[in-house]
Amino acid sequence: MNSKKALSVLLLIFGESLIIAGFIVLGKGLDGKILLLDIIVSSIIFNLFFGSMIFPWIDLKDKSQKAVGNIGIKMVFTLIYTFFAIAIMVYFIVDKPSHVHAQFLAQGILLFFLILGLYFGISASDKVEEVYYDEKRNRGNLDDLKSATKEVQLKLESMKTIPVGILNKVNSLQENLRFISPSNNDISLELEKKYLVEIRKMSDYLYDLSPNFEAIEESINNCERIYKERKQVYSN
Repeated sequence: MNSKKALSVLLLIFGESLIIAGFIVLGKGLDGKILLLDIIVSSIIFNLFFGSMIFPWIDLKDKSQKAVGNIGIKMVFTLIYTFFAIAIMVYFIVDKPSHVHAQFLAQGILLFFLILGLYFGISASDKVEEVYYDEKRNRGNLDDLKSATKEVQLKLESMKTIPVGILNKVNSLQENLRFISPSNNDISLELEKKYLVEIRKMSDYLYDLSPNFEAIEESINNCERIYKERKQVYSN
């Protein structure tokens, strides 16, 4: 634990101690159960806000930024909970000090509301993370297409006997791959597999002592056809 985090934990403990001491000193006239309940509620509120200083809601190192989907929901539920929890404490202390069970019930309902909000926040975070990794995986598939095409492109550029038309087609194909959008559609995945089969088949032809230019051109045409089909497919 670094010195900054250690100091934050120390402040958290000190703040909690002040809350307890404050209620004990100033709440001598309160029922023991109400005093304990108010200490617990105040501690929850204190930790909700001060705890975020030790454990930030957004982790800048997390590339998925899943906390972004959580922070709005968490903030709304936290503010609502805080407002009504304090209002209930003040109301029962001033007007209904003897209604112990009613205050426990009211604070229990509010705590349930807060936990429900945190649950929704976690669900939102999980969804953001899921979308991020789906997109990353889909981009990875496209990177495989570009990498395989680049390998063929470099091989062609190193050959002196290759027809210019074939090289131009492969160059155009590599350039056009930039315009394909990532997709999680099953059709797109199948087309990407077919493209890889064709481009790797073409790569194998290039390593023959006497390359079959007719077969190479046929593979290029197949790649172009698959590319056009794939370009029209988007995520579900």
